[in-house]
Amino acid sequence: MALERPRRGPGPSPPLHCGRASGRRRARRLPRGARELLQHLALSAAGGRACLEAPSGRSRTRSPAALGATQLASRAHLRLRAPPRAARAASVRRITAADRPTMNETPSAPAREWAIVGGVYLVLVVLAAVWLATDRRPPEWDHANHLERVVHCAEDLARRDVRAIIERSSFYPPIVPCGAALVYRLAPSDAAAAQSVILAFLGLGMAAVYLLGRRLAGGTEGVVAAVVFGCAPFVVFSALRFQLDLPLAAMVALALVVILRTEGFTRLGWSLVAGLVFALGMLIKPPFAAYVLVPVLLVAASSRDRRRGAVYAALALLIGAALSLPWYGPRLFGLAPQIAARSFKQAAESGHPDPFTATALLLYPTWLATQLGILAVVLLLVGLGVAVVRRQWIALAALFAPFLLFELLQNKNLRYTLPLLPIAAVFAGMAFGLLPGRMRAIGGVVLALACAIQVSATALGVPTSFTLPGLGVPFVLESAPRPADWRHREIMALIGKDSRGSPVTVSVIPNYNFFSVSNFRYYGTRDRLSLQFTRAWDGEPIGIEYMVLKSGDVGPSWTAEKPKRIDERLRTDAGLARVFPVIGEFQLPDGSTATVRARRLTDSVAVEPAVFAREVQAAVRRALADVAADVQGLDIALSYDETLLRGHIGRVDIRAATARLGELKRPGSSLLRVADVRIVFQEVLVNPFSVHATGRLSPLDAQRAALEQATIREADLQAFLKEQKGFKTASVKLEPGALAFVIGLPGPDVAARVRLLPAIERPFAVAAEHVTVGGIPVPALLVDWVVRTWDPTPRIAGRLPMPVALRRIDITPEAIRISAQP
Repeated sequence: MALERPRRGPGPSPPLHCGRASGRRRARRLPRGARELLQHLALSAAGGRACLEAPSGRSRTRSPAALGATQLASRAHLRLRAPPRAARAASVRRITAADRPTMNETPSAPAREWAIVGGVYLVLVVLAAVWLATDRRPPEWDHANHLERVVHCAEDLARRDVRAIIERSSFYPPIVPCGAALVYRLAPSDAAAAQSVILAFLGLGMAAVYLLGRRLAGGTEGVVAAVVFGCAPFVVFSALRFQLDLPLAAMVALALVVILRTEGFTRLGWSLVAGLVFALGMLIKPPFAAYVLVPVLLVAASSRDRRRGAVYAALALLIGAALSLPWYGPRLFGLAPQIAARSFKQAAESGHPDPFTATALLLYPTWLATQLGILAVVLLLVGLGVAVVRRQWIALAALFAPFLLFELLQNKNLRYTLPLLPIAAVFAGMAFGLLPGRMRAIGGVVLALACAIQVSATALGVPTSFTLPGLGVPFVLESAPRPADWRHREIMALIGKDSRGSPVTVSVIPNYNFFSVSNFRYYGTRDRLSLQFTRAWDGEPIGIEYMVLKSGDVGPSWTAEKPKRIDERLRTDAGLARVFPVIGEFQLPDGSTATVRARRLTDSVAVEPAVFAREVQAAVRRALADVAADVQGLDIALSYDETLLRGHIGRVDIRAATARLGELKRPGSSLLRVADVRIVFQEVLVNPFSVHATGRLSPLDAQRAALEQATIREADLQAFLKEQKGFKTASVKLEPGALAFVIGLPGPDVAARVRLLPAIERPFAVAAEHVTVGGIPVPALLVDWVVRTWDPTPRIAGRLPMPVALRRIDITPEAIRISAQP
């Protein structure tokens, strides 16, 4: 520490440091740069006492000033933390960060602190490696979906297909899965490669938490914060699974460190680094902005140079937006509705309570002990009081602002608050810093013991988890390794052998976490099998060649109804069970039985082909009542041979003068009126036993379908679109060769001229031109960013059980006409 002489003008005063030291006892200059530079100002008694107007990172008291002729006794009152307002009595110029060690601290302290943090991290890595080598359970739900993306990204990287990487997912950015894909190309196992990336982010998170705690409180507090974060039960639980929330937590902690390093966004270099960190965080998961936006605004607002702080903060945000734009740009208009749907609509469908009920509001506070640990929660509560006394408003906002936001959402999951654990751990470290010297050693032993118990209980199941009294939640989310085999490879091998390696579609009926379509699809993608896995079928098993079922527990309550309904139908519908006989059964680790059924159309019905053809026509008429209303002039023609008795129809030609088409079984479904409609199905398969015995049409497959002819009037199209999701605020006008759309939005409206073209992989393609947003033309390179949000063709193609083609499409101001003429 050095003092400047009082300034007598606007220029800087002569420095007292970095000069040549005198050989006499009373040195005029310091031989090295000072860690802190204060301006000494003589004050009168009425002027008050001087104070240090800068944050301090110490948790220990300063060493007393040496008295004697060589140094004046300090007349400044140095406080542990001073208010951020401007000094009234004396000004202070800081030339170094406040996370320096105290004057009586040895230079080896930071190295020792890093060694402790690194040692704890190394133990966690070794434990995770042992766990991964022992556990044989398949990846669950999102875990399996992310691993599947790793495999796809590795293939895209091998082809250098950047466009496929950007377009691969509609909601999850590519940084984490494609980072794992890079390692996967070097490692023999995709699971090991993916988990190494998660463990790397764990290390980054612990390092960032240490730096954050060291800056806000001190070195010891930073070490405690890093250990608390690394040993938090939910962090350990997440470190054993390939999901995006732990990397997101690490980037949030790193962002907070960098934000504070900007010194109120007055340092250009660190502001540029902040922009890079913002971009990386947004490319990990979109909610990143919710965790860091408020701290950014507060740091910029409390800057000692607010104009510069505002400019540099805006620059950092602009850099983050520009670098993440290649992924977010194409999703510019569609991401917000997706987030809203996930936050409320899908949450309600999954059975989540309303957000303002006591059950919903208490969920996160109740489960905090399971997430962070019992001892850490106690320290957190004390640390919050310490932060209030020290006026750590930015740190408090970093915790409570996103917490309140996620409290207001109906969709609640412990993963969503995982990124809050780093700053919570820092507050726990602040509380630990209150312990006096000798008590810290005892506190460290208690913390280490709690850490060992939490980690062991989570990753090894020792000791066994128990329910916390008064809270009704588990001590930890126990995830001990299980060597049991869930027989996925055997089931896929059986299907591959039965199908002789030809491409087939497999419906995985249950949605159990270890036995669902997610882990089957991941294994099939990884092993490059010619198997396409789908979820449980609706209505009829159209396009399904194999079924995989499970007895006992079939998944969460909000998805269990469909598997149970299918199982019940197979037990009661003799015709369906006859064409899907059992070809294999497998015992599963939970005591249930997995059953594999294959489609077999080898038996014939005992009736003449002409008689059976009339039965099929009558069944088709009855089945059309589910998709068509007010049908006039209906005609059904069949082309068949002797194989009709086994359910094979060469051609089904359906014509009608007028009809209203839609999903009539779905409540509130909108209907589209069409005229002169003709639909042709080729190579159709039906269940002959259901048709003959009950008169019910049970379609099984079709090679392709074509809408050969139809006429849609403008008024009918407008009425239909008004009922469609995403088009309720849209208006459409038919023009020669195109449709003129105007979509009203809360902000600027979107207008475009759209042409409908024939396509191969979907019924039709959309080509947009003259696209404007708020009346401003959109450059041709960015048209897809706007149009893809409302393009219905990918969703239509994804829901169709067979390829569907539209013939020639002509658009006039009166109607849209589809015809088979070239």
